[in-house]
Amino acid sequence: MTFKRCVCVVLLAALAAVLVQPARAEAMEPMTILLIAGVGIAVIAVVAVLIIANVSEKRPRSSQAVEALAAPPLVAFHASPAESP
Repeated sequence: MTFKRCVCVVLLAALAAVLVQPARAEAMEPMTILLIAGVGIAVIAVVAVLIIANVSEKRPRSSQAVEALAAPPLVAFHASPAESP
């Protein structure tokens, strides 16, 4: 089992444990609820980034995509100062 897969399994197990055994509603303050929701969103974002990075590593980029990422050539003109009579 790779490290990434192990981290994903641990995160999913922790999230499942929180969802299966919630605390009593009267014991939770609004800030605690917001904190739990924020952590859940952060976990989902990290898992999504890991999945997207893993998929993009396996897929080779096409030459068109590489050309699109390259910067256009830079052209600079140098005008000489006008001579006074």
